[in-house]
Amino acid sequence: MYDARTIIDHNFKGSEGSFIHDLHEKNIFNIAAFKEYVDAITQLTEHEKDEQMIERSLMDQVFFTYSYILKSVIWHLDLNDHSSIENMSDEQLAEMVERLETVVRTFIQGNAK
Repeated sequence: MYDARTIIDHNFKGSEGSFIHDLHEKNIFNIAAFKEYVDAITQLTEHEKDEQMIERSLMDQVFFTYSYILKSVIWHLDLNDHSSIENMSDEQLAEMVERLETVVRTFIQGNAK
């Protein structure tokens, strides 16, 4: 398994095998890759919890990926858009977005639990 920063970087770049790559290129919500991505943010939260400032480039990558995932879900819900997520119900997507929001908010606040 890659380290947490590498996982975030691969998602930021949309590298093959990353959650964002599968979401964008294959129209699938790869649960294992999503868990890996969320776990990476959680690990970074724990690692950075005593720091007053988070490295800007890391914060940018987390924000970008979070934002991209949200936009992908929104595009999926737009009937006039050709974007789709093949393997998840709208209810399941809502649950995943909720989990993602909690993890990213915790990362930003620095409240590792």
